[in-house]
Amino acid sequence: MAEKVLVLGGRFGGLTAAYTLKRLVGDRAEITLVDRYRTTYFRPSIPHIAINVREPEEIGLDLASVLPRKGIAFQQALVKQISPDEDSVTLERTDGSTFKASYDYLVVALGAHLAKESVKGAAENGYSLCEVEDTLRLREKLAGFKGGNITIGSGIFEQGSNPKPKFPNNFVPRADSACEGPIFEFSLMLKGYLKAKGLLGKTKITVYSPGEYLSDLSRQSRQAVRQIYEQMGVTLVEKFRLSEITTDSVVSEDGRRIPSDVSVYKPPYTGHPVLKKLSGSLADDAGFVPTDLNMVSAYPNVYAVGDANAGSIPKLGYLAVRMGEIAAQHLANRMGVPTKVDEYRPTIFCVADNPYEGYAVAVADDTWYGGTLAKAEIAPVNHMKKELFTKYYMWSKGDMVLEKYLASW
Repeated sequence: MAEKVLVLGGRFGGLTAAYTLKRLVGDRAEITLVDRYRTTYFRPSIPHIAINVREPEEIGLDLASVLPRKGIAFQQALVKQISPDEDSVTLERTDGSTFKASYDYLVVALGAHLAKESVKGAAENGYSLCEVEDTLRLREKLAGFKGGNITIGSGIFEQGSNPKPKFPNNFVPRADSACEGPIFEFSLMLKGYLKAKGLLGKTKITVYSPGEYLSDLSRQSRQAVRQIYEQMGVTLVEKFRLSEITTDSVVSEDGRRIPSDVSVYKPPYTGHPVLKKLSGSLADDAGFVPTDLNMVSAYPNVYAVGDANAGSIPKLGYLAVRMGEIAAQHLANRMGVPTKVDEYRPTIFCVADNPYEGYAVAVADDTWYGGTLAKAEIAPVNHMKKELFTKYYMWSKGDMVLEKYLASW
C-alpha cells in the first residue's frame, strides 16, 4: 500500500521534494502538495515585474494543472494547524470549510512570514520585492516617478536559537537579514531602468541594511560591491534597522531618517504563524524547524526544507532546492528504494540581474561557512544565464532536477 506523503508549500523546496520523491519511488508514495495559492511563481524573476521586464503570467505555474501530470495531487488550501503527535494537518479550503488530512510522512515547506505589520506605515508607503502583487504596485509607483529619492533595504530577520539544528555550527551563522540578494539585484536593475527613462541623474538611490550589508559574502566580494556602488553614486547605510516607512522617509529603530519618495524593501522575516504555535516541539523559539542534515525534524516522520528549516541561512532558493532533494532521497530509502543521499554543503549561489543594461553579477561563495570559494563576476553572459534559468523553470514546471549542476555553471 502506498505511503501518504503530504508536502506543505509549492515553491522551490516543496516542489523539489515532491518531484524528486515521485521520480525516485513512483507508486510507493501517494503525494499531495498543499498550497494556499493555485499559481506559484518563479521567485527570482518577481522583482523584474516592477521594471516592466516580466509579466506575472510569464513566470507563473498553475499547480492544479502541472502537478497531476506528474502523478502528484494538488490541494489548494490554507494550512491552519499541524498536529505532529496525531500525524495530521488541519486545512481550510477556499470556501472556508476545514478538514483534517492525515499523513505517513510530512514535508514542511511553508517558508517564512513576511512581517509587514511590524513596520509602521509599510502597508501604505512601502513596496515589497517579495510577492507579485507588491511588485505590480511598485511598477505603478515607478511609472509616475519623475526623480527624487529612492531607498532599497531589508527588514530584520528574527532568527531562532533554541533548539538548534543538528548542523555543524559553521553551517548556521547568525544573520541580521534573511537574504539581501534581492536588494543588491534591484539596486542594479533600477539603475538600468532609470537610465533608460532619463531619470538616473535626477535620482538619489540609498541602500540600507540592518547589519553589515551582504554579510554572507566574502570580504573581497563585499568590497567589490562597495566599489560598484561608488561608481553608481549609490549611498550605503549599514546597521539601519527599519521601524517605519513614512510618505517621504524611512526611519530606523534608533530614530535615523533617510529621505525616500519611493521606499522599496524586503519585509522582516519571522517564522510562519502555524510553526510559531509549535515552538518548543516541532519548531524553535522563532518558528523555524530545526532538523538534522537529512532534513528530519524532532519528529522522525516530519521533514522541513527551504525557508521553514532553521538551518537554511540565508533564506535562499538554491538552499531550498538542495534541502528538498536531500529530504526526498532520505525518504526514498525509508520507502525501500536504495538511494544515495547527497551531502548538504551550504553555498551561496545567486545571479543579480541588470536586464536593461544586459549584464548580471554571478555570485558563488561559501566563505560564510568556512570555505574558500569566493567569486563575484560581472558579465553579459550572466544575464543570459538568468534568462535561461527562468525558461528552464517554466519548461520543467518547477522541477529543479538540474539545479545542482546549473548553479555552478
